[in-house]
Amino acid sequence: MIYSIILIQLLISLIYFAFCLKYLEIQESIYRFIIVLVLPVFGLIFFILVGIFKKIIKVSDNILESYEKYIKDSDEISYVKGIDFKEEINIVPVTDSLFLSSNKDKRSYLINLLKKDYSSHIKVLRKALVSDDTEISHYAGAAIMEIKKQFESLLKSANEKYENNKDDIEVLREYIDIIKRYLNSGIPDRVDYNEYKITYSYILEKFLLKNPAIKEYFSEKISCDIELGNFESAKEFCKKFSFYFPNDEEPYLMLMKFFYATNNYKSLNKVIDFLKNTKLKLSEKIKNILNYWERFDINVH
Repeated sequence: MIYSIILIQLLISLIYFAFCLKYLEIQESIYRFIIVLVLPVFGLIFFILVGIFKKIIKVSDNILESYEKYIKDSDEISYVKGIDFKEEINIVPVTDSLFLSSNKDKRSYLINLLKKDYSSHIKVLRKALVSDDTEISHYAGAAIMEIKKQFESLLKSANEKYENNKDDIEVLREYIDIIKRYLNSGIPDRVDYNEYKITYSYILEKFLLKNPAIKEYFSEKISCDIELGNFESAKEFCKKFSFYFPNDEEPYLMLMKFFYATNNYKSLNKVIDFLKNTKLKLSEKIKNILNYWERFDINVH
């Protein structure tokens, strides 16, 4: 009888272990297997409850931290719009294939990826770097190096054009576009990222001083300065943004972001109150942000 119970418990533990391996790291899976094995019934119930609890609790304990993520995600909307989602859907199986398929299939998937415009699939390639198959990791490493070389060539060319003609609007626009793509690619390390972020802010400023008619560049400039901690510049361009687009909602969104980043919740609340009572036609984006604050009844006075 005892042996039967032990065998059943071992079988349940092994099944749970196999399930964990599909979704978790090996160390975590082993840890859970041991707990379930030595704590019959209670161990399994514990992890089931933990899983349910994680699914239910989706709101951050720190609501301001959660809002920061919300705003950051909003900033990426324009970048995401440029993605070919049909292509993205076709590439989704690659991630799973790198870990679930045979090594032969993995190589085929990666070779296929290398033949395409793979600059938007850096995360997949970085996962492939840690593959136990040396050929796969070699393909991934080669792909990442090739992408980096392509970006370096583009950046060098754009910089040379800029140095030869610093007042040309189209040259500035091209430089801005290339730097943005590089920063969003996931390729630059921390040092490179910060250096190009500074350059990005500078070139955006040069462009806006010559042509202040592009809202997207104002938003990019302010967000960039906030990330760099250059709050004086961010404040200055918030004012310029409001001056050039007095009847637009976007300057108010950037003001909210600026006041939030500088912990000026009193001013943030004034902007929120103004938008709640304004006659401006607000988009769903702004309405959702206002609803976000109202939903949690945050007192930022």
